[in-house]
Amino acid sequence: MTHYVIYFDICAFFLSIVLLIMFFGKKDRHRVHNRIFEILLIDELIMSTADVMSAAMIVSPNALDPTIRAVTSLFNYLYLIPHTMIPVIFSSYIMIMIGYSKKVSKKFMVAFAIPYAIVLGFLLTNPFTGAIFTSSETNPYMRGPFMPLLYLGTSFYVVVAVTFLIRYRNSLPSNKLIPLFCFIVISIIATLLQFIFPKYLIECFFQVLMTVYLLITIENPSELYNADTNVYNRRTFIMDNINLLRNRVKYRLIVIKILNTEYYMTTLGVTAMNEILRDLAQWLRRITSDDSVYDCNNGVFTLLLNEKQSKRTDQIVQYLENRFSTDMMYKSRILTLKTQICQLDVPDDTRSIDGIVTIIDSPGTKEESRVIMLKKDQLNYIQRRRAIEKAIDHALETDAFKVHFQPIWDAKHNKIHSAEALIRLYDDELGYISPEEFIPIAEQNGRIITIGQFVFEEVCRMFTMHQLETIGLNLLEINLSTVQCMHRTLPQIFKNTLGHYSLPPIAINLEITESAAINSQEDFLKTINELHDMGFSFSLDDYGTGYSNATYILSMDFDIIKIDKAILWQSEKSESARVVLRNTVRMIKELGKKILVEGVETREQMEAMVELGVDYCQGFYFSKPVPQQEFIAFCREFNSSH
Repeated sequence: MTHYVIYFDICAFFLSIVLLIMFFGKKDRHRVHNRIFEILLIDELIMSTADVMSAAMIVSPNALDPTIRAVTSLFNYLYLIPHTMIPVIFSSYIMIMIGYSKKVSKKFMVAFAIPYAIVLGFLLTNPFTGAIFTSSETNPYMRGPFMPLLYLGTSFYVVVAVTFLIRYRNSLPSNKLIPLFCFIVISIIATLLQFIFPKYLIECFFQVLMTVYLLITIENPSELYNADTNVYNRRTFIMDNINLLRNRVKYRLIVIKILNTEYYMTTLGVTAMNEILRDLAQWLRRITSDDSVYDCNNGVFTLLLNEKQSKRTDQIVQYLENRFSTDMMYKSRILTLKTQICQLDVPDDTRSIDGIVTIIDSPGTKEESRVIMLKKDQLNYIQRRRAIEKAIDHALETDAFKVHFQPIWDAKHNKIHSAEALIRLYDDELGYISPEEFIPIAEQNGRIITIGQFVFEEVCRMFTMHQLETIGLNLLEINLSTVQCMHRTLPQIFKNTLGHYSLPPIAINLEITESAAINSQEDFLKTINELHDMGFSFSLDDYGTGYSNATYILSMDFDIIKIDKAILWQSEKSESARVVLRNTVRMIKELGKKILVEGVETREQMEAMVELGVDYCQGFYFSKPVPQQEFIAFCREFNSSH
């Protein structure tokens, strides 16, 4: 009869009790993995208690008494059933941690449960078969022939746990991945040592010890929660979404943005606003499940609904609309929370964490409604905008922007007189992106300053490198955005660049759109005047597209007025438009300005413009915008043959 050393088991027993006290003392333990961890703690307490009791009875003087033997067998069952359940619980815990459990099918669950069901079946029928263990009048505990089956079942779940950890290792940060691996490794080592030295009952102790490690590292809620609102924080939201995306789980997000958070933060104070947001967060927890609510900062909350929960979306949205459609009271003050709500189906609407974060961080809409329901097309616009922003940044980092040139024809001399420099962007993922789409975005996020400098430098480099005046070109035209003009260092930047290429300012003509020309801000006008004093010439671009008025032409000393192509095209369809075009040309000529008509695409249009007396024509009739080398070749051939 073996004499067991039970001190390790006694330590495991008391340690399990301490663990349970610590765990139940936690403020929040309602996530699914918290509940599985709770089952693990209870399982370990039962297992260590039963192991201590059975070992103590086996070595007691009355161990062979029939009653004691029966009680010993009972405790052996209370030990073996929880013991064989630990790898099952731990495997389930890992699947939940990596997010795989949300996509588990019924077939998988059945296959997962079969090995333990077989083991449990042998344990439950053991009183009749003695397959796992038995006792006799001479020995209170003897291993049965099928005892290795328990270790085989355990091995199955260990392999499952290790496989999931390795395959989905990128789903967890290292501070969670390492403790999970350590739990498996130390448990295996402890099991082998106890198998080699059976009298030392160390297995329970080391498993409980590693559970302490899990409690400290993984079950510690401080890094998961927002301290102010007591719901999950932005970091947890991102990690949960990454796991779900990697595991290809379908789910729904409801994003709630309090658009006037900053206003109330200023008027009420930070403490008061945090209290309001905390009450709102707890209300969101009540209308959904506890583990669905995230505070993503700056008055943005998200609800993460699994496939089953998403069936309640309409009901939840109705709750939200009702709540935010009415005023709320805070210490006798009436508050009107302006709110934007949108639904996002993952992965149908987006397949990346970048796309999700873009929706969350995008500015709110400017509608006047108290509750704004964002539509699908608006979501698509937000995601498209973010993708273009990334494409712009990538192009700036890799010099992927290209400058094309569209020739400008001089009607008097029948020569290519100049050209307009036009920026082009082709992205590997998005393909060709029109300037009409990416330029406004670049203006809003400030990248237009860098883009504008890139274009200016490319034009200066080309002008000097190819000595354009030798092939008949007098100047090159560059579009100047309003945002660039607001940049006070722009004149100095241009001056430095011109100096680097030994190029006079007269070689560059700066185009300003009609909408920019009416800008009366002091910085804008000051920059334009400085550039003009340096020797740059100016064109008024797209004349006729806005609220056209001769005052705009007089507001600055423009050298060239560029009539928008829409006026030319419309003049071919309408007599009224022809009158407008004819009188516009006459007025500009009487003001002593040069005239350029855009959008000339046919010989008939070109001849009509010559007849009207315009100075320059630009359009596909001569050439579309082309790359630098193609442009040089075209100009050389055209000017030498005319």
